[in-house]
Amino acid sequence: MSVERRALLIAFLGPAIQAIGFAWEALHLLFAHWSTPLTARHILYDPAVHLVLVGFFVSLVCLPVALEVSHARESEVEIPLYEPEEVEEPHPPSTRLQRWRASR
Repeated sequence: MSVERRALLIAFLGPAIQAIGFAWEALHLLFAHWSTPLTARHILYDPAVHLVLVGFFVSLVCLPVALEVSHARESEVEIPLYEPEEVEEPHPPSTRLQRWRASR
C-alpha cells in the first residue's frame, strides 16, 4: 500500500465514524421523534450521538498521525518482518537427572 493511500485512510477514519453517527441519528430523529421532543437526556445517552463524538476524537488523534505518515518515506512506514530466533534445546531429562544425582 502506498504511503499516500495509507495516510488518506488514516485521515478519513474519524470523519467516516462521524458520518455513520450522523446518518444513524438522522434516521432515529426521522422515525422516533415525531411526537416526543428532543431532550438533553436523549443527547447524553443516545449511541448515535456517542458515535459522532467518538468520530470527532478519533479525528483529533488520526489527523496528526496521517500528516506524519504522508511526510514519511516508504521505508519509515514499512512494517518490519521479524523472524523467530532459534531456541536452544534444553538438556535431555537424563542429563539433568545425572547432574542432580552427582550433586547429592
